[in-house]
Amino acid sequence: MKRSFIIIVFILLRIELFGQDPQFTQFYSNPLYMAPSYAGGVAGHRLIGNYRNQWSFVPGTFQTFGLTYDHNFVNFRSGLGLILYRDIAGDGKLGNTLAGILYAYDFEPVSNLHIRPGLGFYYTQVSIDFSSLVFGDQLTSDPRPPSSIQPPGNTAVGDIDVSSSLLVFSDNFWVGGTWDHMLQPDRSFYNNETRTPFKFSLYGGYRFITRGFLISKIEESVTVAFNFKKQDLSSQLDVGLYWYKQPMMFGVWYRGIPFIKEYPGSDALSFLVGYRHQNLSIAYSYDFTVSKLGPASGGSHEISFSWLFNIKVRKRYKSIPCPTF
Repeated sequence: MKRSFIIIVFILLRIELFGQDPQFTQFYSNPLYMAPSYAGGVAGHRLIGNYRNQWSFVPGTFQTFGLTYDHNFVNFRSGLGLILYRDIAGDGKLGNTLAGILYAYDFEPVSNLHIRPGLGFYYTQVSIDFSSLVFGDQLTSDPRPPSSIQPPGNTAVGDIDVSSSLLVFSDNFWVGGTWDHMLQPDRSFYNNETRTPFKFSLYGGYRFITRGFLISKIEESVTVAFNFKKQDLSSQLDVGLYWYKQPMMFGVWYRGIPFIKEYPGSDALSFLVGYRHQNLSIAYSYDFTVSKLGPASGGSHEISFSWLFNIKVRKRYKSIPCPTF
């Protein structure tokens, strides 16, 4: 079903429109989107770009673009990041824009165990192109009138938002949680205070080094990880693993919550291949749809890249041990 048709139904009924946040298969390839605690999570400057095309065969597909930059201040045990994301869905060009600044602080209560709280401050905007929509009264008339009797609402709605997170990590494991949309920004096109629901995330993983050492170069490793998200009535679990053998990475993921009646069950199987050369990392993933939507959806494609600008620091910096990409 086209997203534009769903939008029309909500607008005609003037009920609350609760859009879910964009999702990523390569969630650890856009760490600042997942949690402010990842700001400054590497020793140097870092630039990350992401693109996702979800259900590529469905008319009016979902497309998401993202760009983040972060830097750590080792002497102040702090990290600072900038984030910009844009999501476009449906023939009506339902858009979500997110721009913000993130801060994280790192402290070590005991040897080799780090705790990293983080905060994110954002400007959000939701927009729509009413001229691209076809309403019910237009479909029942022949010939079709050029416009609807339904008055258009605001074409864009902006608001501010805040997120917080806490990350605990050591040499080879990490676990964390994020509370997004703490201010529940307004998303109503008709001034009826439709609020974005809270989103809660829990994530973690463990890296098994099979060749190489932490103090030198890791040449081969296997990483298992998970990411659970809940927003309003929607819940999702991603679980899988990466195998990194310099310079290549391969991954397989499962998305869904099976065996529980309250949840929709299996959604997708995802496959990833990546390449790393010095400071540049590039990865591609494909989601094979296993839900009722089926292969007719065309699956989902996702590309990410990361460029790390290394700098010399006086203190040894411990990077967060998430997957290489």
